[in-house]
Formats: sequence, C-alpha cells, structure tokens
Amino acid sequence: MESKALLIYLFFSVFFISISNAQSEMSTIALKGATIFDGNGKSIENGTIVIENNKISSVGANEMRIPENAQIIDVSGKYIMPGLIDAHMHFFQTGFFDSRPDAADLRDTIPLENVIEYQKNHPERYYQTYLRSGITGVYDVGDYIWTLEFQKINDDNPLAPHTASAGPLITPAPEELIGIFNVNGKNTFVHLGSEEQGRNAVIENSNAGTTGVKIWGFKPDDPEFLHKIKGVAEEIKNQNNKMIAHATNLKEAKMAMELGAKLLVHSVSDTLIDEEFLRLMKTNKTLYNPTIVVGRGYYNTYKALFEQNFEISDLNAVVDSKTRSMLQNASAFRKFLNDERAEALKSRLPMMDKRLKKEKQNMIANLKMVYDAGGTIVVGTDAGNPGTLHGISYYDEIEAMQQAGISAKDLIIMATKNGAMAMDRLEDFGTLESGKIADLIILEEDPSEDISNLRSISHVMRNGTLRNVKDAEDFKD
Repeated sequence: MESKALLIYLFFSVFFISISNAQSEMSTIALKGATIFDGNGKSIENGTIVIENNKISSVGANEMRIPENAQIIDVSGKYIMPGLIDAHMHFFQTGFFDSRPDAADLRDTIPLENVIEYQKNHPERYYQTYLRSGITGVYDVGDYIWTLEFQKINDDNPLAPHTASAGPLITPAPEELIGIFNVNGKNTFVHLGSEEQGRNAVIENSNAGTTGVKIWGFKPDDPEFLHKIKGVAEEIKNQNNKMIAHATNLKEAKMAMELGAKLLVHSVSDTLIDEEFLRLMKTNKTLYNPTIVVGRGYYNTYKALFEQNFEISDLNAVVDSKTRSMLQNASAFRKFLNDERAEALKSRLPMMDKRLKKEKQNMIANLKMVYDAGGTIVVGTDAGNPGTLHGISYYDEIEAMQQAGISAKDLIIMATKNGAMAMDRLEDFGTLESGKIADLIILEEDPSEDISNLRSISHVMRNGTLRNVKDAEDFKD
C-alpha cells in the first residue's frame, strides 16, 4: 500500500509540475471536476472554471462549454475556493520581539533600525509564506509608510499577495511610548497631540494612497481627546478614506463606530457586547475582525524566552528559516534582557494566562453574537506580532472562529469575499466570478465540512498561474 501511495503522489507531482510549465505557453486553462465554492455562499459539484490569461472567464457545471484551445486540468475529487484574505497583518513585524521593543526590549542586541530595514527590503519571504498557505491577499492595517510601495506593485506580481496598506497609525498614546518605534525619522505611529496634527496625518496618509486610516486607542471619557478625534474623523470623510479602529473594550468600540469606523480590527474582549453595539455595527456597516489567537501568541513567545520550546505546526514547511530560527532559539535571547525586566515578565505569566483565558471566552461569545445578529465578519490574524506567524497563523485563527459556533460554509465567505471587501477590492477578487482575477486554492478535503480542511491545500493560483504549495522553488523568481 505504501508503494502504491508513493506512486500516486509522484504521478500527481509530475502532473502538476507539467501543468505549471505548460501555463507559460497557453493562455487558457480549465479546471474541471472539482467541487467549487464561489465565495458568495454557493457551491457547484463537479464544476468547471475557465481561466483566460489571468482572469476568470466562466464558472459553471462540468458540461459547460470549454474553449477548444484550453488546457484541461482534471481536478476531480478536489475542492476549489477563492484565495484566502488575511484582513489584519503587519509587514514591519517579524513574529518575534525584535520588532516589538515595547513587549521585550532587545534593541541593545538587535537594533530596531536593522530589523525594520530588513523587513522593508525582504518582504518576499512573507510573500511565499502567504501564498503557500493559500492567502492571496493581505491587509496591512498599520505600518511604516514604505509599505505603501507593496500596495502599488504587488497586484502585478504573481509571486506576491495583493496588498492593501493603512500606513502609520494615529494614536493618543504618549510620545515617549511610541518614540521607541522611530527609525531614521520615520515612525509607524503618529501622536495625536492636537486636532491639527491629527488632520494633517490623515491628509498625509490619504495623499500617499492609504487604504484606510487606523486609530490606535480611544479615550471615551476624555473631552480633550473627543475634540481631537472628531476632527480626525471629519478629515477622514473629507479625504474619502475610511476609519479603522483598534478598540478592544466595549466603550471604546462603541465610540469608534459612533465616529464612523468601518473596520474593528480586534474583538471586544473586556466584557460581553450589547444591543447598542450591534445596532451601531449594523447602522454603520462596520466589519468585525475578532483576532482571537494573537494574545496567546505573545504568551507562547514569552514562555519560549524562559526555556520552553516554541512549537510551529507547519505541514508544508512554508515558514522562512529566519523566523523559524528566532522562535525556536528564543531562550538564547533571554540573556540580553535586563534581569529585573526579565524576572518581572516571568512572574506575570500565570496572571497573563488567566487573563487570556477569560478574554478568549468573551471574544468567542461576542463573535457568536455578532454572527447571530447578521454582522459582517472578516478573518484577520494580526500576523507579525510575537508568536503570530505570517501565513500559517491563519489556520489557527479561523479554527478558533469555528469554535464560536460559526458554520464552515459561512467561514469560507468570511475568509474570502468579506476580506476582499475590507481591502476595498471586492470588484477584483474574493469570489470566483467571471471577470475577476484568477486567485484560488485547491484543497484535498472539503472546507465546508470542517474549516480545518484548509490545511489540506495542495495548490494555489495567483493571477492565473497554478503552483504546488509543497514546492518552495516554484515560488521564487
């Protein structure tokens, strides 16, 4: 049986390699025989997708007409759905503390300037990780201004996910706190010191071409902040942009929506939401991104500093070697931390564990209430934060969302169509429809039965080119 299975595997490996090679010579292909989930909630058994150049030409039943010049690829018994969208990530962050000195300061050993420069110049390691995880679009919802370049060039790069970027975040946080992220005069945060300062930041971001303007932190009980943020909200509307909100407690989230926030990038985690919250969400058409697993990622990375191994579940070995090495050798960085600070971190871990468990209960319950109320939900990981890895953390996040009682069929929509909506790109991708860019994934197992079957991905198509996710070389120039 083992030899037979090996022969089957080798056959399909050679088969799909020949497909990739042939695509450079043929502009029309047809994927025939799979069960297709279109991202709108509909499915087609034994269906066919025709792709001409980099666009979807038609989607339908297996008996539909296929152009005579098309290369036909038999995908019988497999499952096809649109490419996944991670609606919350950060390119400047590495998945370790070297990019988050506010969490564990390693700057004396690893200068932040070096980290940020590397992140700026080597995004391709994350491009590969995302695509090989089935993620064909990402939304960087708060970052240095240089990430806007990715937004401009990645659409035409079949070896990169579509990218949207919100640029630097506007925050009431003290300047001394956000100052640690200053690199060569550039910062990923802008201090909201005055209404004029906030308006200018909105104008600068908008003129640079940001997709959204993120506000990091709200102060509902501060009249001075309210005056400033109202000016910011007004300017966002003036610039025909949209407000993105980091607001993790109920009072802050309500304030954000009252100001017009169109995307909440975190769950309400301090308490259960109420009818007023749900009313504001519906009235304002605000998208809800729960980010359930990111807090536990911090905890696991702190634990790794104190001799506990960081486990990486990476079936297709898509995580780049630099990230893998940093996390799996995290304890080696313990000696570079101030002893007093390190002991304080270690002593707080039990309390952190308890808090995270309580917050997860609230997040799961609130997600279910938003779902039951008909709210629009997106999938976003907050990837790049310590312990939340680019690409593969998507599976952990969407599986946590399934634990809230959301059906796998609806999660498919949240992972594709709704994510493209968050990026303001639904006209271009997010569903499998005629005229849209040919971004899709092929799975061995049925994602509508259990969303964990996303892990059975075998191939990804980005911009009309099909690639085997197990072959890292196929994702290099």
